[in-house]
Amino acid sequence: MRLSELLVGADVAAVCADADFEVGSFRIHSGEVGDGDLFFCMKGSRDDGNLHLGEVHADFVAVTETKPETDCRYVLVKDVRRAYAVMSENFWGRPAEGMKFVAVVGTNGKTSTAHYIASLLSAAGFRTGIIGTEGHFIDGEKVGASLTTPDSFELNELLFKMRARGVDVVAAEVSAHAIKLEKTAGITADVAVFTNLTRDHLDYFRTFGEYKETKLSYFSPGSVRKAVVNADDPYGRELMARAEESGLPFVSYGLENPADSFAVNVREDMDGVRFVANLSDDIVEVKSHLMGEFNVYNLLAAMTAVHEMGVSAETLTHAVRKVKAVKGRFSVLKNDRGSVIIDYAHTPDGLENLLRTARLLTKSRLITVFGCGGERDRGKRAVMGAVAAKYSDFTVVTSDNPRFEDPERIIADVVQGMKGADYKTFVDRTEAVAYAMSEMTEGDTVVIAGKGSEDYLDIRGKRVPYSDFDAARRWGQAR
Repeated sequence: MRLSELLVGADVAAVCADADFEVGSFRIHSGEVGDGDLFFCMKGSRDDGNLHLGEVHADFVAVTETKPETDCRYVLVKDVRRAYAVMSENFWGRPAEGMKFVAVVGTNGKTSTAHYIASLLSAAGFRTGIIGTEGHFIDGEKVGASLTTPDSFELNELLFKMRARGVDVVAAEVSAHAIKLEKTAGITADVAVFTNLTRDHLDYFRTFGEYKETKLSYFSPGSVRKAVVNADDPYGRELMARAEESGLPFVSYGLENPADSFAVNVREDMDGVRFVANLSDDIVEVKSHLMGEFNVYNLLAAMTAVHEMGVSAETLTHAVRKVKAVKGRFSVLKNDRGSVIIDYAHTPDGLENLLRTARLLTKSRLITVFGCGGERDRGKRAVMGAVAAKYSDFTVVTSDNPRFEDPERIIADVVQGMKGADYKTFVDRTEAVAYAMSEMTEGDTVVIAGKGSEDYLDIRGKRVPYSDFDAARRWGQAR
């Protein structure tokens, strides 16, 4: 594709290169640049692509915010990241425009809600794509895995493949990092769901206020055609007020506060949840094997989004019964003593929602296994320790992706919030799970939180194979 075609819609200040330059691919790492490439000089927290222009010995064009000091062809833009997103769309033929795009934004519930939206739409006869934490899917077939929201070039390549295979609707998790780094710039969401907002990623965002503003900034009339907003979340209510001011159409959902979509007669047990959903005065009788009040919210968000896309209440009544839990999101394993629940919860709010539900469903003791990630927000560790102590009869504190940080130090931070609680610590997560399982007696529940379906531990730059599912099953076999 010619350079001039790629620059359509990009905020270009100057072009010091042949407009007919034939572009083969995009690169953001200098060591990967070859003939015919565009090299986008990204500025990161640790490096700056502009500093590596002199290392590139190829026939290329640099895309940069500052005039290069080295002698090379270049395109000067006001915002490299935004230009990267817009030009990636152009390279792949603006694939999002050929499908409906549903974005799911929030701290907790993004993965489940995106999968539930796709499930409901599939049952209604639509071909669906999913982009998110658990991987990328076309009509249920996994076609790749990367970041929650892939980088702009990969994202548009995925959308191109989805459109080529006849996908009608894409449900995509949009992370705070993706919004900050403008990965979805130029893609307009037909519907954008706001699930909730709680503390997370404060290792990257300097303050909670910055994190909040980043999330809420996605919901602008230029980026979203209609919003579906959790009315029970305080930041959801703030978002609704902003939407009214900006003229962004929105529909609210909730259990407690007045909302366009709401649930009544909510009942939950080990067989799942039941409730009656009122979707803007259309009634859906919901019976689901999903568990927990948090899944009532996730289902209500998904049903509201799909209803706004024209799927009838009658269709949803049947479709919602086919929705299955995402692996690693409140996955329940049974043994001869009780239940084992494996969940991805890795924030204070996520852990509290998980343990509060597990507590309600437990006949005897609740035993919790969890840890906190290394080189991430240290401030949440003691808070999560306090949450575990509040709901658990016994807690096992262990490792969860320590990265280059000392796991003993991470554990020490966690137990600062557990004064007076009954707990034990193990650096080795496999040993921690085995110990918790050995402590089970009849009627007990063991919750293993933090990793969900992840199949590795990030230890000193290496991904060591590990699975909570395997650890739990292996203990059962060893007995």
